[in-house]
Amino acid sequence: MRFYESIFVVHPAIEDNALDRVVDESIQLFEKRGVEEILYKEIMGKKRLAYPIEKQRFGTYVLIQFRSDGAGNGQLNRDLELKDNILAHLIVRIEENEVREEKAEPESESVETAEDQVEATVPEDKPVDDEVAEEPAEEAEPVEAEGEEPQVVEANDPQPEEAE
Repeated sequence: MRFYESIFVVHPAIEDNALDRVVDESIQLFEKRGVEEILYKEIMGKKRLAYPIEKQRFGTYVLIQFRSDGAGNGQLNRDLELKDNILAHLIVRIEENEVREEKAEPESESVETAEDQVEATVPEDKPVDDEVAEEPAEEAEPVEAEGEEPQVVEANDPQPEEAE
């Protein structure tokens, strides 16, 4: 058996439960066309397309890696082409070491909120201010030369050169 990877772009208007349904229907197509095992599935999220496809500038990317003998890949390509919700698709052969591993789901006990993370990084002896106090910028002071009008020099500007 060989290893394959299919990536397809789903119409951007399809989200949440409808997106899960489209992915499940696609997996059923894969199994119908002789895929031995689905090894990895990931909904990669909505991204901007490099060029418009069917007048759409965004699409939701879905990656599926599977093991198959490859005999049904031609028919699988035709099936994906006929699905209205899939804007584009590609099936390529990959090596076994390129197969991704399923990500472990975080346990509910170890999930930290953003506030817990902030409290963990701030030392206890220093208070946390809600607002950041801004320091006033240095005021410009007039610089006077003999016989000339006063000049204003900004704090960030270099000193003007004196004419000889």
